[in-house]
Amino acid sequence: MVWTRRPPRRAAGRLLWTALAAILVCGPAWLLFAGEPREADDGAINPLALIVPTLAALFAAFLVPQLLALVRRPIVSANYYALTVRPGVVRTLVLPWAHVVELCAVKVDDEPVLLIRCGPRRRAADWPHWWDQAYLRSVRRGSAGEPVAAYDLAVPMSDFAGAPDILLTTLARWAPAHVAVLNKTD
Repeated sequence: MVWTRRPPRRAAGRLLWTALAAILVCGPAWLLFAGEPREADDGAINPLALIVPTLAALFAAFLVPQLLALVRRPIVSANYYALTVRPGVVRTLVLPWAHVVELCAVKVDDEPVLLIRCGPRRRAADWPHWWDQAYLRSVRRGSAGEPVAAYDLAVPMSDFAGAPDILLTTLARWAPAHVAVLNKTD
């Protein structure tokens, strides 16, 4: 079972807006400072000549994560052995069902979110780490009354085609009996 992904409109929009901002900032800076000599008359480095390369490097640093978000989108799939999840752009985790304790769908700021709680920490390579929990941290900041601190991963359900209820139902079919499946999107 694999959740079908929606077109990446949000990620593409962020990428296009950042590229437009880069053009609007770097273009005039290039027009103003492109003719500056690299060295001043006394042989020192001319700081005005560094403005365009610095702006280009800054905007490149802003564009790379957004390009990754466009290319490496969230994944949720399941089989009888494991739940496979890519909550962000970094890693795809294969969590055996023996490690998963609870699946919960909640709404945070009107966005449906799949929360995953793992059991006691085990020596496993695919255990959620800090970089896998970036979206979970933003969900924790946005959740006022919903207790999400006990969960280990969060996946945005709005990135997938279908209603959250139907997505959770298809995932619950693959979950073994010991995994609690909760729907709090109502």
